Amino acid sequence: MEAILNRLEKEAWVRGSMIVSNEGMVVVERLSGDLDRDAVAALAGDLVTEVGEGLKEAGHEPFKRIVLSATTGDLVVVDCGTVYLVVITAAGSEAFYIEIDSAAQQLKRVAPTITMRGM
Repeated sequence: MEAILNRLEKEAWVRGSMIVSNEGMVVVERLSGDLDRDAVAALAGDLVTEVGEGLKEAGHEPFKRIVLSATTGDLVVVDCGTVYLVVITAAGSEAFYIEIDSAAQQLKRVAPTITMRGM
């Protein structure tokens, strides 16, 4: 899992990334110094909860990806089964979905083996 975040970290448009369990626990993170780990995790958790419940109440399928856009960049949350991949991008990033989706696919392959005890 760390290798997945390390690869994302090398991209110029990535300001930070983390893997969060379904229970809202940060499994691993790579955030730049100006990003608050707890604030990012809380925002991602709130988005997952609110969007998930809203879609369920409306009779829609669960989300695969949530993108929250701001003037400074985007916060992207990808459902990877038992965990969520959270990526914070820089403003003006447009071609990042390919890398994020690639990282999410790798994470989906290893996520079923993640246990809170194994961290």
